[in-house]
Amino acid sequence: MNKASIITNTFIALVCALIFNTQSFAEPPNLAQLAHEVTVYHDSGAYQKELNQVITQARAFIIARANANKHAAHPQKLALVLDIDETSVSNYDKMVARGFVATKKQLNKEIIAADSPAIKPMLSLYKEALQHGINLFFVTGRQESLRVATNKNLNYAGYRGWSGLYLRPDNYSKPSIIPFKSQTRAAIMKNGYVIIASIGDQCSDLAGGFAEKTFKLPNPYYYLP
Repeated sequence: MNKASIITNTFIALVCALIFNTQSFAEPPNLAQLAHEVTVYHDSGAYQKELNQVITQARAFIIARANANKHAAHPQKLALVLDIDETSVSNYDKMVARGFVATKKQLNKEIIAADSPAIKPMLSLYKEALQHGINLFFVTGRQESLRVATNKNLNYAGYRGWSGLYLRPDNYSKPSIIPFKSQTRAAIMKNGYVIIASIGDQCSDLAGGFAEKTFKLPNPYYYLP
């Protein structure tokens, strides 16, 4: 075999190997094992520890910002924006009972029950922010048609005295919640408020700007674009 043939055959072998490797797909992680790992993460206390750490960081920034505003020559109308599910209230018991999967009908039924408990460190931060004169706004991916149940659940969980509750329009059809949430924050600011912090459990809760600082809470239970 001459040198040209060797080079040609080697090239063909490399191309074939590349094609083969490109078309080979690794088996994804086992779903049952992932669900078990998520449960262990929660039950071990690791979830609560990480949750507390982020909320503690948020509190330090928010209270310092509020105190500085009180002594400013021209105080601003400060606002804090919160997501609801897995930020202000917990649905963990419902999620684990159904194996972390659900249909839209099941999710709506759970929301209508309006009995999700507060995430306690967030409720404490909420109340402290109110005491410092900060206006509280909820901006959620829940549909507008679920407003009554959402309002009821917030009151049940202890969230009272908020300045606004914004829910996703029933006809919202964009693939991501980011436009709705960012535009809502922009609207709040147009009303004269300065959003000093936005807190959520999804990156999509926080993306898009219109907040001085964002705080991402842990949530391995589901993903919302």
